[in-house]
Amino acid sequence: MEQECTATAKQDTTSKQRQAIDQAHTVLRHQVTLMQQSRNATSSLRTAISRALHQLIPHQKRVRFSNTRSVRIFHSGEKPTLITYDSGADGHYLSEKDRISAGLPILRNSTKRVGVANGGSSQAKHVTQLPFKNISSNALQANSFDDFPTSLMSVGKISDAGTVSIFTSDGVTVHNDQDVLITCKGEPILIGVRDEHGRYRIPLHQHQGQWQPRSPSKKARQTLRQANSVYDLPSTKQAIKWMHAVCGYPVKSTWLKAVKAGNFIGWPLLTEKNVRKYYQETTETAKGHLNQTRQNVRSTKSQHPMEEYIHKQQLVGKKAQDIFIKTYEVRETIFSDQTGKFPTRSQ
Repeated sequence: MEQECTATAKQDTTSKQRQAIDQAHTVLRHQVTLMQQSRNATSSLRTAISRALHQLIPHQKRVRFSNTRSVRIFHSGEKPTLITYDSGADGHYLSEKDRISAGLPILRNSTKRVGVANGGSSQAKHVTQLPFKNISSNALQANSFDDFPTSLMSVGKISDAGTVSIFTSDGVTVHNDQDVLITCKGEPILIGVRDEHGRYRIPLHQHQGQWQPRSPSKKARQTLRQANSVYDLPSTKQAIKWMHAVCGYPVKSTWLKAVKAGNFIGWPLLTEKNVRKYYQETTETAKGHLNQTRQNVRSTKSQHPMEEYIHKQQLVGKKAQDIFIKTYEVRETIFSDQTGKFPTRSQ
């Protein structure tokens, strides 16, 4: 019913309401003046001259649009160029095919010759560099070979750059050695060493006393105890509460100021956000900031009151003893501002 009423109202062109709406929607087109036409012509001429000059100047970066349309389809199933992270390789060795596929640069021709698994040797072709960040350039230099079917990246060479590689059943991750703290609850299953060529070797027969794992130093053991005492806490709230007690129950504003200044870098979970969220007021904080007047600082009794003077009647109308003086012997006396006894012993 509503649609029929709407259609009927649209067909009625004699309605005053319909005529008012049509008149309001009518746009009057103004004729372009001669001055505006000259401005448009000047702008078009300036644009044409600028494009011509840009085409004449070589090696200048600019945007160009193609005259013809082209469609390119990217396949999501395309596999990236992969390299094998090998602990048995003493250097980074790439196949020339993978180097071209990854678009790695050619630094110079290579003179390196390496031995292969079949007992022969292979001559390298180019020296290139792996495209990884946060690793030194010397640790990323690699050699490419024409006869290598796969590419190899050395675990030992990456480890020499100050990194730690963690291998799991699902994959491998590489970290900065300063960001990793590994704790072992039991004895190692296998122990090996690294030879002079940078390769890791494990004996087939493990004998007791052949190679012993290194015992951590005193500083490392202290670091492990400190880290365990924090990370073993059930929640971040408990960790902040524990570190608040370690720092001596400071005031929230003072603690936040020290955290912002970077005085607690390396303390796990101790950040400005966690302190603001989990800080708790404690009685120890209030007791450590009590502001009271010390006792026996100033006497409240008069030493020589005028009312107790014996001959006060004889002094009426006379000027005598207006100033009372008493000498205090201060020899062999030390004045200090000691802390005093604390209300209670800290927990």
